[in-house]
This record gives sequence, C-alpha cells and structure tokens, in this order.
Amino acid sequence: MTVDARDMAEDVADMTDDVLDLAAEAPEMRADVQGAEGSDADDAAEGFPSGPRDPSVLTSFADHVAHAVWRLSPLIDYSVITGNPGLISAFVERWHGETSTFHLPVGEFTITLDDVSLLLHLPITGALHNFHALSTEEARFLLTELLEVSAEEARAETMTLTSLQVESTSRVYRTLTSLRKLSSLITLAETALTRGAYVRLGWVRGIYETRCQARRWIVAARAYLLHLVGCTLFANKSATYVHVVHLDVFRDLAQSGGYALGVVALVHMYDQLDEACRTTTRQLAGYLTLLQCVTDDTYQETSPRASRWLTSKVHMKGITGAPYRARCDALTVTDVSWLPYTEHRGVRAFEEISSFQGQLRWGPMVVTARPERVVRQFGYIQSIPSPSVSARLSHNDIDDRWMHFVEHVLPAGQLVLVPGQVSTDYMEWFFRISHPFMIPTQAGDQPRDAPVADPEDYIQPPSPQDCLTIVRGGASADESVRACQRRRTDH
Repeated sequence: MTVDARDMAEDVADMTDDVLDLAAEAPEMRADVQGAEGSDADDAAEGFPSGPRDPSVLTSFADHVAHAVWRLSPLIDYSVITGNPGLISAFVERWHGETSTFHLPVGEFTITLDDVSLLLHLPITGALHNFHALSTEEARFLLTELLEVSAEEARAETMTLTSLQVESTSRVYRTLTSLRKLSSLITLAETALTRGAYVRLGWVRGIYETRCQARRWIVAARAYLLHLVGCTLFANKSATYVHVVHLDVFRDLAQSGGYALGVVALVHMYDQLDEACRTTTRQLAGYLTLLQCVTDDTYQETSPRASRWLTSKVHMKGITGAPYRARCDALTVTDVSWLPYTEHRGVRAFEEISSFQGQLRWGPMVVTARPERVVRQFGYIQSIPSPSVSARLSHNDIDDRWMHFVEHVLPAGQLVLVPGQVSTDYMEWFFRISHPFMIPTQAGDQPRDAPVADPEDYIQPPSPQDCLTIVRGGASADESVRACQRRRTDH
C-alpha cells in the first residue's frame, strides 16, 4: 500500500485499467482467506500465510488493516484487461432472468457461487450487506466520516456530478418536451435527484494518495478498497464513478471480511444480465471478468482461474458476435466441460453453500440462484426441474435463509456416470420451453429437434463409487478418469 500511486493511469472507459497497481505487493497479499465463520480463529491458531506466521507477538493481527485488505486481494491482479465483446454478446443473448440461466442447445448453464469461488478466490460465506440508497446529504456525511474529507470537499464532489446530470436532464427535457413525453421527463428528474451519491474513481484515488502521505492508514485503506471494488465488483456503465454506499462495507475493517463478498459479484452479474438481455439496453456493466472467464479453463492452478485472461486490446480489435453465436449454436454435450475444476480443487475446495437455492441480495438488489436447473454443474444427472417459486421474500427472510443455508441447498441427486448426462425426457422438455438457437431457420426448414447423444462421444464412465470423488475434484480409483476440458474458442 506504499506504492507511489501518482504513476497510475488516468480514468479511462476500460474499468479494469482503473485498478490500483499493487503488483509488487501482490505476492505477499494472496492469503487464501475463507469465509466469516471461524476464519479469524483459525488464523490466530496457525498464523497467517503472508505473515506473521507466529502470531504470538502481533496478537491482534486478525483485526489489522492488512488482514482486511487480503480478503479482496485477488481483485488486485486478476481482472480482464480487455473485454471480448463478441463472446459477451453471445452469452447475453442467451440469458433469461426467469431462470437465471443461459439457454444453449445442450440445455441450461449458469454462473454459480462455486464459479465465483474458483474463478476469483473471494469468500462466498458470511453476511449479506444491508443498506439503502443514499441521499446526497447522507453520502456527504459518509465521506466526511470515513474518508475524513471536509464538508466543503464532499459537497463539491457530489455537486459536480449533480450539476452534470442537471445539464444532461435539461438537454433531454428539450427533446422530450418536443415529443410531449412528460412521464419520461418525470422519471428522469426523479432519478437525477438520487445520483449525487456517486463520486469519481479518480477523486477516491486522490484521497488514497493523500492519506498515505499523511500516514492515515485506516482511511487510506478504506479509500483504496472503495476504488478497487468500484473498478471491479461494482463496476457500472459510467466507467468513472462509484456509489458512496459501498464505503459503508469498509467502516470497520476488522469486520469487512465477515461479508460474503463473493456473492456481490454474482448478484451484480445476474442483475446486469437481466437488464442487458432486454431489447432496450445497449450496454452491460458488472464485473465482466466473471462472465468472460467462465467460458475458458486454461489457468495456473495456484492462482484464481481469472488470472489467465491477459488478452491485449490489439487481439480483441474487430471481434464480432457472429462467430461466437454460430459456435454456441453448434455446441454438443461433449463440447462443454461440466466439471471444469477437478485440477483446481486442491487449491480451492468445494463448499456446500455453493449449491444454495433461493434469493440472494446485496442491499436492495435481489436475484435468485436456481442451481436445481443446472445440477450437471454439481455432478448430478439433470432432470426436469420443479416449477420456480417467484414469491419475493423480505430482506430479513433472505438473510435468515442465507445464514441457515444448510436447509436450502440442492438436495442430493443421482450422480453422473458421464459428464453432462440428462434424464431421458429432459432435452425434449427443454427444447419445448426454450429457444436453444440464436441463428434463425430459413423458410421451409424442418424444426430442429433435441440432439441425441452419441455414446461413442463419451469417455469411459467411472464406477458409481468413484463419481462423488470426481465431482468434488479428485480422480477415480485407478486415476483413469478426469473431467473433460472445454474446447478453446479462438474466434
């Protein structure tokens, strides 16, 4: 955290370019910290992988700022530098908010809590943050309290954004007035009143620099973490601003690790996909590293799997969605790696909470996890799922179910004998209720039926007693069976 931050790049449209460069510190910041339950006690008993290994002197290190920073340390280095618009668009086209899944010719597929844990190495256990949208005045108070800026500076920062929105709203007003769309004008005006709770990422970075120079380490850590999550977990379409409400997560740094920060990425990704798949939306926000990296499995086993995505802008130039759309339409069961983390389980084990069924939230944002629709990703045979329950729960009920997750996890199913196995009636049902293809048929074409798997395409199935071992990341008894790998998509 003592790096000279003034050498960092200016804010640009690419969100991942705005992450503070702490590469020199990263090797010492990658403690594999688990969730909130019992982690501090374990650390105190065994020491900390990045020091102190013997905690007999620094007895309060579990409450130290460095320990709090480590819980988000994977975000420092492992963000996609340049997004792949073709790949992202192809999957956005296949997302459906009613099921929280991507619909493909091979059935449903989604990003799970297990994917978040393996890809990003963020904790998926702990509390869900309870907050409400801030007014401009509340945002200013939070800035003065936690970042120790003056009331004048907080007011100037939030008013700058508000004045920009007023100017933008006035331009829209002239357009809407000419079109007599007064209801849209009222909606715009109401939205503008609440957006003063955002601040510029560059301004937050400046606070970090000045607090480091003044050796105000706790405040500097809060500013650093707000900047980090603003560029990653809470990335929005502005590519420049972060909501002040997220600063409250870092009010007490000793307690920050008690939040299920890995859930944040999933909640925001689901919410953004729900919006992006609508015809009226033209952009996708959220932590796109999670969406992009779930499609490939070439990685270093000691690092979060997202670390392999270091693609340059030159490589991505000119990429369109058409090749990816065609590739997805041509998928067969054997093209998909249903159990892609076998080799990585020694680094990051499977957690039972990964198969939680029900609503997840971060503040007022609520999404639904539906692992029962993608049980193949948990090593079970996929059958027709039960109808989804759409009743919205109160925030207290959501939190209660989450904290008692063992009562709401995926029930044990029939273990797979071959990767991607489904019941005899699943594919026929899926093709009846879904749209598995994006490339339309031509006039006179026959309806496309559910594919019939060729038994010769499958690997030799393991014995039933080996199945659970393989699902959880091990090998079969004779080490002859491993989960098949995804094919690389190089278009």
